[in-house]
Amino acid sequence: MVNICCIAAHDSSNGAGITRDCIVAHDFGVWAHPAITAITTQSFEHVEHIWPIPANQLNNQLKSISQNFTLAAIKVGMLYTPEAVNVVADFLSNQRDVPIIVDPVIISSGGEPLITDQALNLISDRIFPLAYLITPNKFELEALTNTKITSIDDAFQAAQRLTKKYKCKVLLKGGHFEGIVLKDYIIGENEKIEISHERRKYEYSHGSGCVLSTAITCCYAQGFDDNKALNHAVNYTLKYFDGMNIAMFNDNH
Repeated sequence: MVNICCIAAHDSSNGAGITRDCIVAHDFGVWAHPAITAITTQSFEHVEHIWPIPANQLNNQLKSISQNFTLAAIKVGMLYTPEAVNVVADFLSNQRDVPIIVDPVIISSGGEPLITDQALNLISDRIFPLAYLITPNKFELEALTNTKITSIDDAFQAAQRLTKKYKCKVLLKGGHFEGIVLKDYIIGENEKIEISHERRKYEYSHGSGCVLSTAITCCYAQGFDDNKALNHAVNYTLKYFDGMNIAMFNDNH
């Protein structure tokens, strides 16, 4: 069995977060071991409450996972507090032989902050330098680079600054940019891998970032290279939300 660790918050809507990570991993035939950083109450549109898990309890979860399972990859999602960041950074520093994929959960789709300013600074200092791949959306990329992004060229330049600063790769998503045909990329210092696909217009897309980042984590855990991982993860995410919209919004409901 291929094992991964997913470090993220619980989402009561089950649209994103740790339960969604586990569902995606199951689809890939991967066993996800969850370490919960916070409990949230959410709708599909808004985050209503956040209760962080105490640092010692988060540490105990990670300690048990690392002692009992050999991990093939690690996905990091919402951390929220500086205490959580420090616990996770200490854990990751002892897991350098596996790819670490960081989804920098900063702002919800409803506009609510999902991390404190101090925690975000710590993630930049302690988590990003350990990452193999960072998966920000456009708004997160703007926040991380203090740059206003209005085009895909702006996004490329911002992503390249992150790769140079943290010696990692960046997953650049095309969904927030105009065009009938979208492109997603993995950007490295001397690398650009891309996949093209038609734009989908979904009524339901909550958790799309979680799904994509977990999917690519599973691909890396199974030994895929960047090109194969990007293709499999993007195609899985498209099919996932194609099916989700059919299930939730057909004429029988």
